[in-house]
Amino acid sequence: MTYSNRIVLLIFIILIVSIFFEAFESKLHKSIRRTELISNFKRLFAPTSEKSFTTWYGTEITPKYIFRPKSLDDLKDIVKNAKTNGKKIRCVGQGHTWASLSITKDYLVIVNNLNQIVEIKKTDKYGWTVTVLAGTQTKTIEQALLNNKPPLAFESMVVPDYFSASGLIAVGAHGFKTGGPGVSDLVVKLQIVTGDGELQEFSNEKDPIEFNTARLNLGLLGIIYSVTFRVEPLFNLRSDNIVVPIKDWLKPANLKKLVYDSDSIEFIYWPFNKGHIDLSSDDLWIKQFIRTQDPPTTTKTALDSIVDGALLQAANTSAEFLLKHTELTPAVKGAQWLLYKKSFKSEVLIAPEAIHFLNGLDGIQADDVSFAFKIDPDFTNVATELLFLIQKVAEYAKKGKFPVNISTSARIIRASAALLSPNFDSDPNAYYCFIEASTIKNTPSWVEFFNEVSARWISNYQARPHWAKEWESLAGIKPFLRTGLGNRLETFEKVRAKYDSNKTFFDNDSLKQIFYG
Repeated sequence: MTYSNRIVLLIFIILIVSIFFEAFESKLHKSIRRTELISNFKRLFAPTSEKSFTTWYGTEITPKYIFRPKSLDDLKDIVKNAKTNGKKIRCVGQGHTWASLSITKDYLVIVNNLNQIVEIKKTDKYGWTVTVLAGTQTKTIEQALLNNKPPLAFESMVVPDYFSASGLIAVGAHGFKTGGPGVSDLVVKLQIVTGDGELQEFSNEKDPIEFNTARLNLGLLGIIYSVTFRVEPLFNLRSDNIVVPIKDWLKPANLKKLVYDSDSIEFIYWPFNKGHIDLSSDDLWIKQFIRTQDPPTTTKTALDSIVDGALLQAANTSAEFLLKHTELTPAVKGAQWLLYKKSFKSEVLIAPEAIHFLNGLDGIQADDVSFAFKIDPDFTNVATELLFLIQKVAEYAKKGKFPVNISTSARIIRASAALLSPNFDSDPNAYYCFIEASTIKNTPSWVEFFNEVSARWISNYQARPHWAKEWESLAGIKPFLRTGLGNRLETFEKVRAKYDSNKTFFDNDSLKQIFYG
């Protein structure tokens, strides 16, 4: 063999060997990566005893796997694994919802271990902000804000204090500040692990359309990792309980004046508060908060917590009794009202303590319907619908039916910029009414009542449901929402598809019908 032929042969052998080693190395890397993924997947498994998750309402979710991530890397690994294996993901925080939004047969991610105050700081654009991880509860955030120097507070917040930050945002919790923003509209930045398993940031500065998609996203963009809220210096609220006769007082002008004179307000009808089915003499309860420079007159103590617990237990006991003896609903509700009304007083509280005025009683499992509609300038439709609910309760009572045994109520808040919000409006100064009725779970005649009042609000006002409440069983609700959301739904879908092209997070039949018909 000539020298030149030997050189050619040597080059050929080197080429074959290099190709072999390259293939071996690639296979080795894939094997190592696969081993890493398997290792990470095993590390992320929930205890084998945790086969299901039950929501506050009692809905049992039985996915293939339940995950309780503790870090950003955990979230990324879960999403990448789901993408590799063609699995769907849904998330849950406290699970306080009536809707089926968290149900999945594949991967359920519970974010409660992502519980941390990341940062409280003052910014040039937003003033004070607080950044928290997804599973951080409202009460944890508020305590950190109170401990800050200076003390801080949310401008608006929901009444219960145990919801997770991501849960508040995902479903569009609205709070009840009069003419103020909903909770989603206090968000200035979101970090979400999207369909590719990477962390993406959403803010108005980066992209306002994507931001207004993300801050009420129904869990369709990915897993929320962190939320940054706008907060403000701590303020005090004077809390008053106004009791007025429905027959003479419930007029548009009276409602309008109180709304514009208040920082926060809720109009509440405690059914059968005079103890009988003739509601003509019944009262309306108005919970009013007004900002004040006066110092707090009281503060919550350990004794208050004990009293709250006792009230909750008493409420649960009466709930069980009412389900067995529905015919005694007027008498029981009348007696409860007499006792409850005795606790009414005017007091000054720091904002968080005032806002959570019914904290604890929310522990009762209840059915609940809530719709939002735009308010007439003179408040006529608010007065009309409050009166309609009360008259409807009376109408059912005369038939021996008592579908509402907790309350009916109305809150007034400003329009939202979040695309899917039920109170979205291009006019940021528009006012919306969130009207609501709630009753103990499994109360007879509730379904009939729920369908009747919902149909009226949809027909008369094109009202849209609160995503976290009951709405999925209503006839025609999905095509109605698909048509009503119109261009906003198309915009949302474009953003969703950009960040989750494989539909890893799209695992809900109701939402599929709304988005795709």
